[in-house]
Amino acid sequence: MMPGRLHTPRSVVDLRWMRRTTAAGLSSLILVSAYIQLFLGIFYGAPNVRMLVLVISTTACVILALAMVPTLVRASGILSARNPLVIALLATSLLTWAIALAPPFAGWGWAFLVAISGGMLSCLVSGLKSGAVIVATIGTIALGGISQWVGHDHTAVGVVASISGTQNRDIVTVAGAVLMTVLPRTTVWVLRVVLRLEEARQTASELAVATERLRFATDLHDIQGHHLQVIALKGELAERRLLAGEPELAARELADIRGIAQAALEDTRAVVNDYRTVTVAVEARNAAAVLRSAGIDCEARIDAPDLPPPMGAVFAVAIREAATNILRHSTATAASLELILSNDEEYRLTITSNGSSARRSGGTGISGIGERAAAWNGTVQTRRDDDTFTLVVRIPAPAVQRTEAGR
Repeated sequence: MMPGRLHTPRSVVDLRWMRRTTAAGLSSLILVSAYIQLFLGIFYGAPNVRMLVLVISTTACVILALAMVPTLVRASGILSARNPLVIALLATSLLTWAIALAPPFAGWGWAFLVAISGGMLSCLVSGLKSGAVIVATIGTIALGGISQWVGHDHTAVGVVASISGTQNRDIVTVAGAVLMTVLPRTTVWVLRVVLRLEEARQTASELAVATERLRFATDLHDIQGHHLQVIALKGELAERRLLAGEPELAARELADIRGIAQAALEDTRAVVNDYRTVTVAVEARNAAAVLRSAGIDCEARIDAPDLPPPMGAVFAVAIREAATNILRHSTATAASLELILSNDEEYRLTITSNGSSARRSGGTGISGIGERAAAWNGTVQTRRDDDTFTLVVRIPAPAVQRTEAGR
């Protein structure tokens, strides 16, 4: 790519190409219809004033139809069916057909631009209206047959002579007019399907970006919320040590604060670079140590053999979130943490604490754990008994997941 030039996405280029191709196709249909109309009308008709009027009105129809093409290739029909340009096109084409229908009948060929006009109008309406416009257009063209029937001999000999002389030519002409009625709608429909698929692709891309942003925000919430809560706790302890005349213990708390802040910075950089991994055992030890430093008696037990690291990261996040909530939203004096592989072939994390306060609304921690667990076919449950709060996270073991997927 040359310096200083903007790179245009390939999808945008493809859409431009599709619009230009569709516009060229519609323009070609209009010009071909005009050529057939003039050729059949002039070839099979006698030169007179009516013929001159038909040629002039046909030319006007072509100009109006070509002016409508740019609108039809847009993502949606911005041009209303009541727009003066649309009304002028319909009026001119119908006037041309009406002049051709006046006895003596000038021929079926003058109906081609009526077909094109009706087909273009069907692109500006939706649903059943579009089909109604196509049917009405074909019905309008069929009026020529009534006019021809009225203007000819109704006897059996006259009918046979008329059919034998013009039947094949008229059948081909009418079939061509019907085809020209449907082609504009079909051409524009294909374009709009492609445009909607592109819109769906862009929506999926935007949704993927939003999902990634939500995941990033959740990770930052998990990391920073935990570290900041511990820093606040350690700062409070350092303040108490200083007021109690224990500078050495206060210095130890301040050193812990510095270490926790450094760990928070490293975890944040790791999240940004997407290489951060969490170990359940380390997270459990850290959570128990933090809770004990806050004066909470905490017991931790980890017995989860063959726990996959990605699944362990889910339990580690749950442990960190639970420890943060205990410190922030409870007056707990005792807590327990247990992660085991149960007899039901599922990994189960159970975290219990007393001194639980009333349920808070608007939090994202538990729901975030639930989303992470759901990705592994797991569940998250919470219960409250008096002032005891329990969080249970269950995730089937990988072997169980494979068995369920194979059913």
